[in-house]
Amino acid sequence: MIDVRLYANLTRTSGEGATEFQVKARPGLTVKDVVDEGGVRAQDVSMIIVNGSGAGLECPLSDGDRLGLFPAISGG
Repeated sequence: MIDVRLYANLTRTSGEGATEFQVKARPGLTVKDVVDEGGVRAQDVSMIIVNGSGAGLECPLSDGDRLGLFPAISGG
């Protein structure tokens, strides 16, 4: 399984409002696949972290991976 965490306002765009969910690992699975299946709009994702390192939408995922998805963050 792949553990997925959504941060900040991505929890609101995930359809069910979940902040965490799991996806069953399978051959060829990418971050983009998980984003789509999780109900998150890819254009809302600004930063992707896989197992503690930066990644992109086409990054392949494997069983046991931890995926964090972050929106653009601004402050003042």
